[in-house]
Amino acid sequence: MTVSLEEIARYMRMGRTVPDGALAARVSELRDAALKAMRPSHTWRRFPLEENAISSGAMRIAIGGTLARHLAGCSSAYLACGTIGIGFDAFHRRVSANSGVDALIAQAIGAALIEKLMDSVEEEIRADLQPGETLVSRYSPGYGDFPLAAQRELLAMLDATRKVGVALTGTLLMVPSKSVSAIIGARKEITYR
Repeated sequence: MTVSLEEIARYMRMGRTVPDGALAARVSELRDAALKAMRPSHTWRRFPLEENAISSGAMRIAIGGTLARHLAGCSSAYLACGTIGIGFDAFHRRVSANSGVDALIAQAIGAALIEKLMDSVEEEIRADLQPGETLVSRYSPGYGDFPLAAQRELLAMLDATRKVGVALTGTLLMVPSKSVSAIIGARKEITYR
């Protein structure tokens, strides 16, 4: 897995401008180092949607507000979690200690890499869909009014700490830092006549 200079530039808030010259060389150098440091991993699992919740044994994620609207028409949902690993965090700390610019570049590289990983997880999930089903976009704890605290149940239902090494701090930050969890609804494709 890799990311282009264009993708990294987007996370550096450069818009459509692509780094060139010395900046492009430094971005490429840091990207190559980040690729060596990262250890991508992911897990996902499908659950039925029942009575405004996703449940597994005693664990339950309530579905209401903006998440309920987002999942309207879905009969099931995938819980997913991906990370580029703790090695990236060590890399980011190391380069950040030397330069604020390198810290910004490394942050953008990490954001581009985790996004690319989660896009590939979605493709993997698409292959699991039943004929005639489609996915709605990812929706993560902290979006809209979906509470960040739901992250606890989501990660527990996936056994994410054991399977991919993702845990939560007491303030609900994910460790490793470049990790994403999400709910992805599955519904019958809508056909228009």
